[in-house]
Amino acid sequence: MATLNNRVLLACVFVLAQAAAAGARDYVLLGLHARVQYSDTIVLARVVDPERAVLSVERVLKGETPTEITLVDYIDPFAAAADRKPLLANARELIFLTTTGGAYAPLQSQHGRLEVDGDRLIDSSARDPRSLSATIASIERLVALQTQAARSETEANQAYVAAFANADLEVQQWASQTSFQQITVPSPALVDAFLARWPKDGGAVANAMVKWRIQRAAPHFAATLTTSPDADERASAAMALGGTGDVTFLPLLRRVAEGDESAQARALAYHGIMLMIGPDSLGDLRRGVMDLDLRVQTQAVIDAYNLLELERPDRRWPPASSALVAEVRAFLMEMERKPSVSQRARSMLARIAKDRP
Repeated sequence: MATLNNRVLLACVFVLAQAAAAGARDYVLLGLHARVQYSDTIVLARVVDPERAVLSVERVLKGETPTEITLVDYIDPFAAAADRKPLLANARELIFLTTTGGAYAPLQSQHGRLEVDGDRLIDSSARDPRSLSATIASIERLVALQTQAARSETEANQAYVAAFANADLEVQQWASQTSFQQITVPSPALVDAFLARWPKDGGAVANAMVKWRIQRAAPHFAATLTTSPDADERASAAMALGGTGDVTFLPLLRRVAEGDESAQARALAYHGIMLMIGPDSLGDLRRGVMDLDLRVQTQAVIDAYNLLELERPDRRWPPASSALVAEVRAFLMEMERKPSVSQRARSMLARIAKDRP
């Protein structure tokens, strides 16, 4: 069964929010691939002087360090005392580090240092216990592939195809969650590798279709919409189908938006319609706000803002005219008087005012 926790978002506003190393702070649970990506260096080290925060480096997994390093900013001053991670003499740790002016600081004070107990890795962000050896192997694969992907788009395409073919789930996760963000023009092999993950990785595939607009993939998603008994799969398919931009399937999306038994599927069908026809979808969104479910109403209100693409650098349509902005404003002002979505409508109006005063 597909689930929407694989990054299909209901209330999606087109505001890019990437976690950079400087902004990946203490309480965000970064996946292993993100920790590897954002770290300047990764080491396996042993604490030799807890008072001075001095560690002896046993192994370097990414970047370069001297054989002995001193940590800074390694305790979260705002965490409860029980949650702070003191340095313990002779303890071994796997540490994801950033460097500034020769100083070494954990990528995150809460989640940048992982305790090592034999071959057991103690990682509070991992669902299942990890072994140190398996984690190191994943890190080494990720470092090699991320390095390749940074060289050029051609090499990035090759790296992501190789990652999808790799048996390492951490490597596959990196590819599914980041390839559509980095790659502008996917190779046919990369598109095929992504489609092979449908529908088990439905959210990531849907996001990729929104970015890449692969019309040849549309029949895959249309088939799911018409045959799948799984509501989450249909919801992902609705967003993915809209993302392809193939207007041949607009009638199907409209049928799902107005008649699917799942509110989530209806909501993302309206979202798919907006992705497919942009400024021409406002009439559909007016029908969306009449749905009995709050999720559908909310999505329709948000997508009225989204179709203007005021904060989107990779536009799908020509810049919004003053007349279209005025029409969307009028619609959102109507929605301010609808109690169930008034707060959301007010928020979208504020965004428009910020970008089109």
